[in-house]
Amino acid sequence: MTMRVVQVKCPKCNAPIVSKQKDMLFLCNQCNTMHMREEGVEVIPFEIAEFHPNIHGDDVYIPFWKMNATFEIRYKRSEGGLISKLASFLKAGSNTGNIAIYIPATDLDTATFRRLVSLFLSNPPRYSTRFNFGGVRNMPCTVTRREAAELADFAVVTMEADEPGVLQMLDYSLRINDSKIVYLPFVVTPAGLNPAL
Repeated sequence: MTMRVVQVKCPKCNAPIVSKQKDMLFLCNQCNTMHMREEGVEVIPFEIAEFHPNIHGDDVYIPFWKMNATFEIRYKRSEGGLISKLASFLKAGSNTGNIAIYIPATDLDTATFRRLVSLFLSNPPRYSTRFNFGGVRNMPCTVTRREAAELADFAVVTMEADEPGVLQMLDYSLRINDSKIVYLPFVVTPAGLNPAL
């Protein structure tokens, strides 16, 4: 068997890209273009959030797929409670609304994954952006855009299932309108990852 090793180059400026870790995303230090080679070469829009000036420790950036989506409830029935979390995203008097879903794009344990998805679904992060990582390490991206879209669907349903009451029936559609990578700042503590926004 023959193996061919090819130098990864930026699709925009053709500069060689060097990475110190295995990552699905490649960032060009020359022109600040990020790309992925999932199904061919694709330029990926991205943002890097600024750390809160008073929150530091063992700093790390974690990549998230930010999925901007349109959510529509076609039919719902719950017992002993309301479908309240989903209803908060709907336009007044309507069954549709827009939602930003942040899906962790790196390997995390299930409990941390669910906690972060739920946290950012109910309280979307607000942040200023910066041009680079500023010497702070970043976790590698291990989740494709397609996988993130499937996980977004799961996140919406589990978010509602965590509410009091028994969700008996939910017929909905979730259409991903656009997506990008957002690197959010965290501090690693003995208790786990804490957002540093």
